[in-house]
Amino acid sequence: MTFIECFPLALRALKSNPLRSVLTTLGVIIGVFIVITTVSLGEGAKNYIHEQFSSFGVGANTLAIYGAPETENRGAGIIAAMSKSSITYRDITALQDQCRYTNVVVPAVFGTADFQYGRKKQETSFVIGTTQDYQYLVKNIVTAGRFFTPMDIVYRKRVIFVGQDLAKELFGVFPAVGEEIKVNGTSLQVVGIMKKMSVVFGINYNEMAILPITTAQDIFKTSEIVETWVAAKNIEAVPKAAAEIRQILMRRHGKEDFQLRVATEMIKRIDDTMGVLTVAISAIAAISLLVGSVGIMNIMLVSVAERIREIGIRKAVGARQRDIFSQFLVEALLISLVGGVLGVLVASTVLLVIGKVIGLALVPSMPAVIMGFFVSAAVGVIAGVYPAMRAARLDPVAALRG
Repeated sequence: MTFIECFPLALRALKSNPLRSVLTTLGVIIGVFIVITTVSLGEGAKNYIHEQFSSFGVGANTLAIYGAPETENRGAGIIAAMSKSSITYRDITALQDQCRYTNVVVPAVFGTADFQYGRKKQETSFVIGTTQDYQYLVKNIVTAGRFFTPMDIVYRKRVIFVGQDLAKELFGVFPAVGEEIKVNGTSLQVVGIMKKMSVVFGINYNEMAILPITTAQDIFKTSEIVETWVAAKNIEAVPKAAAEIRQILMRRHGKEDFQLRVATEMIKRIDDTMGVLTVAISAIAAISLLVGSVGIMNIMLVSVAERIREIGIRKAVGARQRDIFSQFLVEALLISLVGGVLGVLVASTVLLVIGKVIGLALVPSMPAVIMGFFVSAAVGVIAGVYPAMRAARLDPVAALRG
């Protein structure tokens, strides 16, 4: 008897005890479900983070400069740069003039401000002061009006570029371009509206505003550059650009009172963290599959004990040991495969629902689906071998006696 011929017999045996079959497959269903959802959520989260970085202009060829030295706690150096930065606008000009491996050098100062338009007020909105080159980091940033020009920077023009949510809160359905608003008491003219942005690390960039860096320095009473984004000419040029930037700043400052961050390193660190979480939760899934395999083995042993007379009759009419072995092994394999299929269906449904709720495209990871099927099949084979061997070795005379 071939394996294929064993499937109808195995299916009939499972149908004879439907409740027991469902409960037996439950462990496999849960294990496969956890494997697929965990890996798929991890992949979805990583893709989401990459998209957020890209939408904010942070690509694989991007570097960041902070005006504070590196510390043992890497985050502490960045926080220090927020309060006291060693990078000045003269440093930015030097980098723009002397760097050979970069396309743009974009400085930024940050602050919060109170916005007022007529009687409408919006408090503590996130504000960035930067240059006209920022538009080359974030593609198609303008959805209405225009971005800054070099003249806006040089002449410290009182102009502002606002996010869509901020524009809606201040102006409602009326056009914002050309209107004047007050920022910390200073009148500024709205020259453009930003494209729809995403929420990155809890910051809603649709609620922010962008000022010419010189104007922002006047309003916030600062000359320090908190952060600088640098786009290398290509990915291969990133190490050369980093070495060149370090050399220029060291020559100007006389010491390393700054730090460089490469975007790929930051993204890799996030990927590594997500990978550790995925592995940890997958280990829980493995335990669930182990419990499922024990359940299948126990049920198959019970099935062998209940069907001793059937085994004896089959052997009496000519069934060989390998036929009996194949029949019970296929039953265990069928239980695990059905559990695998149901696990995939449940995981796909749950991912679809979660994606709809949180607004994130979540699809089952194909590697996880394939792994789930292989693992479920392996569970069935491993759990079914011993009961199948025990059934095949039964003496036909003893089996007929029951």
